[in-house]
Amino acid sequence: MSRTYPPNMMPAGASILPVPPAWQPARKHSSTFYIVVIAAIVIGVLAFLNVLPMLLESAGITGFFTSALLAAIPLAVTFVFVFAIDRFEPEPTWLYVAALLWGGGVAVVLALAGNSWWHDELAPALLGQNASQNDIMRFTASVGAPVVEEFAKGLGIILIFLMFRKHFNGPVDGIVYGAIIGGGFAFTENILYFTAYYEQLGELFKIRFLDGPLSHDAYTAFFGFFIGFAVYSRSKASILLWFIPAMIGSMFFHYTNNDGLYWMSYDQYRFVNNVPIAILIIAMVLYSRNHEVTAVRDGLRPYVNSGWVSSQEANMVLSLRERENAKKWAEQSTRAQGAPQGVGRTAMNTFQMELVQLAHERTRHERLRTVGSTMYLDSANDKLAYVNHLRSGFALR
Repeated sequence: MSRTYPPNMMPAGASILPVPPAWQPARKHSSTFYIVVIAAIVIGVLAFLNVLPMLLESAGITGFFTSALLAAIPLAVTFVFVFAIDRFEPEPTWLYVAALLWGGGVAVVLALAGNSWWHDELAPALLGQNASQNDIMRFTASVGAPVVEEFAKGLGIILIFLMFRKHFNGPVDGIVYGAIIGGGFAFTENILYFTAYYEQLGELFKIRFLDGPLSHDAYTAFFGFFIGFAVYSRSKASILLWFIPAMIGSMFFHYTNNDGLYWMSYDQYRFVNNVPIAILIIAMVLYSRNHEVTAVRDGLRPYVNSGWVSSQEANMVLSLRERENAKKWAEQSTRAQGAPQGVGRTAMNTFQMELVQLAHERTRHERLRTVGSTMYLDSANDKLAYVNHLRSGFALR
């Protein structure tokens, strides 16, 4: 069986084989994947367009674009965070876009409707006739908004889990999708605030970002972290059990942010709404990254022991530096044999991602004790055949 090697492990005298005529550098997603994700993007765009008049009416077109530019700064920071933690197994760009539009469009529309109902109907009914308008507003902002908005954002994570199960492999993916959805929600919400109070734009930007950079993206990342563990449950319905701590945690931090100034000073408020959640986010990311690497290492071990995957290939996949070295080597080698530019790099990247998916699937089935099932064996055989097919594009002799 042919093997691939990172440059520092390549045997002396090894050379690249000609690319087989039938070899393809990457396997496309199924047509169902594209249909569903495009439908999700269209729904997200339509939802954002539904909110757009509200964004334009207060400060006009100039105010809108100025506000959008400022609102894009925290969103850019969120994406830097996402790309940093998702390098080990990046998700499809299509899903990044769908998650962003869910947060910035669909979740905002749901939240506006839910908050209005809470303020107009539920709060007066629960607080009674003696409740003042200030009581209703505080109850809506401090209790209603955390419930409504975290559910609206979290629903997007749950839908990704149910509809794009292949691209949801654990808590890291939950954090990633949650951060993007929350970042999209914060983007649209910030524009709403900036345009509504345009005269105080600078001060509002300081309060909402410089003094409190961790908000919706952090809350929803916390939600996604818990949903990520549902991948190791036999039934998709188990997501309902993980939904409980996900909602409680995200609502708690949201409540503290919205209600904190009623019972603490501003300096205390800034500390409480930044330091604890920053520590928690760092701890979640470190735990999740270690969890992901462990899952891939353990999942590849049976294939290494049985000879389907070499130890060099497994070690290469576990190191981002070695992955990059291998892609450079594959590109140089295939170009030397007359292949078009990008073929070798693309093939090696696809090969690496297929090994990661193979490992995740093995670990998941081992934890579910379903390694002997026909479903798993058929899927594993299909992946192994495709991995070997990719390997043939840069095989050594």
